[in-house]
Amino acid sequence: MKQCTKAGIPMIDTIHVENGFDARAVLKKIVAKGWDKFFVKPGYMSFFGAGTINGRTQDFVDDIEPLLQYEKENKKTKEFLVQPYVLKPNGNVFDEIRNFFIDGKWAYSVYTDGVDYEGFWEQPAGKLKEACKQLAMRTYKEVQKVNKWEGKPIDSLVNRIDIGVVPDKSKKEGWRIFVNEIEPQMTTWLGRYCPFVIQDKVGEACVKQARQMLRASLAAKRKLPGSSEHLRKLLGVLDQRLGPLP
Repeated sequence: MKQCTKAGIPMIDTIHVENGFDARAVLKKIVAKGWDKFFVKPGYMSFFGAGTINGRTQDFVDDIEPLLQYEKENKKTKEFLVQPYVLKPNGNVFDEIRNFFIDGKWAYSVYTDGVDYEGFWEQPAGKLKEACKQLAMRTYKEVQKVNKWEGKPIDSLVNRIDIGVVPDKSKKEGWRIFVNEIEPQMTTWLGRYCPFVIQDKVGEACVKQARQMLRASLAAKRKLPGSSEHLRKLLGVLDQRLGPLP
C-alpha cells in the first residue's frame, strides 16, 4: 500500500505499523491525525474481522485499557493497518467495488454495500465500474512489481483490490474513489456474483501456474520432492496434453 501511495494512487489514509502494535504510540498518531473514529486490522493474513478493534478516538483517550489489551492479544503479529472511518454524506460507512484479478488479468467486479450485508451484486456497466476498474488495474501493476517466484516476476493467482466509493458533489463525476485493500487469493471471491463459473477459470490458472512455478524451481535447482528427472517428465506430459506455456 505504501508503494501505491508513492506511485500517486489514491489510497485510504493509513497509519502503517510494521514492528508490532504499541497501543500508546499508535493512539498518539491517531490523535495527531484528528480522526474521530478509527479501525485497526492486521496488515497480513487475517480473515473475517479476526484481530480487529475499532471505536471513537476520545473513548480510547479516556480509557486506553482496551487498546492495551488488544496489544497484548496480538503481540505475535507485526504488521497492522490503522485507518479512519470514512463516511458517506448520510453518515454510513463507504461502499466498495471489489475488483478481481485472475492470473494477472482483470476478471470481474462486485458492489458491496458499506452497511447492508445483503447488498451485494455484480457491478453494472457504466462510468463508475470503469473508473474503479482502471484504478484497480493501476494498483495491480504495483502488485506485479513485488509478486515473484524464484526471484522473477509471476502473476498472482487471484487478487482482490477493493475500491472505496464515497458520493461527492464537489467532483465532476459525483463520487470519490480510493483503494481500501489489496487482498491475495485467500479472500472472499464472491463467486455467486461472478458472471462466469469461477471454479473453472481459477482451476485452469492453478494448473498453468503450477507448471510455471515447477519449471522455475527446477531451473533454479531447488530441492523438490521426487527426482528432477521425473518432474520434468510429468511436465512434459502436461505440455503434450495442454500445449506449451505462453
